[in-house]
Amino acid sequence: MPADSAPVLVTFPDGTTDVVPPGTCCGDALARWRPSEAPGFLAAFLDGTPVDLSRPIGSAGRLSPITFRDRAGQAILHHSCAHLVAKAIVELVPDARPTVGPATTEGFHYDFDMRPLTPDDLPKLAESMSATVRSGERFERLEVAKEDALRMVSSNPYKAGYIAEVGAGEPVSFYRTGTFVDLCRGPHVPHAGWLKGIHILGFSAVTLGGVPEGTPLQRVRGVGFPTREELDTYLKMRKEAEARDHRVLGQKLELFTFVDSAPGFPIWLPRGMIVERELESFVREHLHASHYSEVRTPLMFAQSVFETSGHWEHYRADMFLTEIEGRSFGWKPMNCPGAMLVFGSRARSYRELPLRLAEFAPLHRLEASGTIHGMTRVREFVQDDAHLFVTEEQIEEEVTNLLAWVREAFTTFRLGWSYELSTRPTQFLGEVETWDRAEAILERTLKGSGVEYRVSPGEGAFYGPKIDIHLRDSMGRPWQTGTIQLDYQMPRRFRLEYQGPDGQLHTPTVIHRTILGSVERFLGVLLEHVNGRLPPWLSPEQVRVLPVGERHENAANDLVAELETHGIRAESSGSQETLGKRVRAAEVERVPYIAVLGDTEVAGGSVALRVRGQKAQEILSSTDFVARVREKVRTRSFDP
Repeated sequence: MPADSAPVLVTFPDGTTDVVPPGTCCGDALARWRPSEAPGFLAAFLDGTPVDLSRPIGSAGRLSPITFRDRAGQAILHHSCAHLVAKAIVELVPDARPTVGPATTEGFHYDFDMRPLTPDDLPKLAESMSATVRSGERFERLEVAKEDALRMVSSNPYKAGYIAEVGAGEPVSFYRTGTFVDLCRGPHVPHAGWLKGIHILGFSAVTLGGVPEGTPLQRVRGVGFPTREELDTYLKMRKEAEARDHRVLGQKLELFTFVDSAPGFPIWLPRGMIVERELESFVREHLHASHYSEVRTPLMFAQSVFETSGHWEHYRADMFLTEIEGRSFGWKPMNCPGAMLVFGSRARSYRELPLRLAEFAPLHRLEASGTIHGMTRVREFVQDDAHLFVTEEQIEEEVTNLLAWVREAFTTFRLGWSYELSTRPTQFLGEVETWDRAEAILERTLKGSGVEYRVSPGEGAFYGPKIDIHLRDSMGRPWQTGTIQLDYQMPRRFRLEYQGPDGQLHTPTVIHRTILGSVERFLGVLLEHVNGRLPPWLSPEQVRVLPVGERHENAANDLVAELETHGIRAESSGSQETLGKRVRAAEVERVPYIAVLGDTEVAGGSVALRVRGQKAQEILSSTDFVARVREKVRTRSFDP
């Protein structure tokens, strides 16, 4: 039998194997493995690389399915939707020139060099896309030589520019959907029937590269789901989310703002800083109890530091760069390089391990202008970040403790959460064997902790596998926030060592971890989760005291002073406006407690208490009222 026709050994995620003829499509092999689940597979991971289900298997390897539940599956389906939009645009405006159409965290967008779009175009685009979906046109991959590819896009300078970056001799891939052909690396869903839930959210004017002098373009934004029912659920949820938009709430509650002269850079207002400091205090209590040490490292490092860490090769396009005295510097997008330098600043002993270094420092990432969204996607942010330097034997205990902290933290905020084990990506540092060991340790720890989790192949960081933490808010929306990452690579690249009990030098392992993640992002999620009604301990103003008339103002000021002596943030609202108007103002401003003082209350040493969200009021002695507020704040309770 010729070598190229020898049977191929395929290994599946559960460790089982199958021997298939060479050239068998990934989809067929997966269908043999899980026939009942195969209709839900939209693409595959072949040795960690996402590929079309039609991709033939040429040699022995690992094969796993991709579904819409996977982040990779959502990105593939959204990118396929972008191609469908491009097809519809070109059919509507034949001289339109597509530029780039990526999947985003919210869905997708595609930018076109074309005439301005109008509302009258939307029904025509929707009908064109619906026709393609009904016909079930397949996404067919074409690979051509670079020279042929340039001829195929001769009328589109944008696509020609992308092809020019392809190395000599490397094939260029296109995808055909019906009569439409577009330059694309892929993969895609098998056919347009997968895109029944495609929907255009809107369009806007942008510029090429996001710079003012760039070529004017039309951006079409959208989302996609496998079914219309899923789309309907999303649109209903989106409508509710619009009413809870954290960008609106943040402005209304005077927490933060944004200005055009600093796009993607939030400005924290005084009331917002109260919330930010309370969140940091919440984290610092845990740091103190768990014996962390806090450090602060520079906001920028020379290029050589990021070359050592691997960020220069794998993350440079997302970094802010600058030049100082002829040297290239990068604004740090993560704290890890600084933590490595702290560990390496002197000789270390095994007796110091685990060494837990925490850092709250501004980080900077060059997010594309089209992806910036309020506080949930910014260019400057602070994380509750830490790096744990451990021995091999200490890894499981430390990760177990972190999982317990996740449970404690998000239970406090009444948020649901889930875990995702993200494994080796296509581009990675180090050896496969090391990655396999790290992934096995994390999976064993998850199982030992008795928590539910799912595996997301290929979604790990370039330096190590990770446990991603996904929150679920009161509207059921998922949010990726914290992460626990296991890293064997960076400490080796920085040549970090400690002296072991055997007197020899050993390389530590590093656990990168955030729990809340970006404070900015977490606050945006939390504001929408509670519709601006932050729990009392987080509220910038915890008590609003309302004197009924002028003669009650001294008593109101005395109550505010007493509350402040107990660390409660309280304010008094004068009697110039009617009581009803002042009550409504406090409710709109989401103040947790409204204490009204009239003749009866002043005479009896009591307050008429109204708790946020409740119409009824209750009469409490001033002493009991202060004690109640103190207890709710101390225990970080929600009230009600």
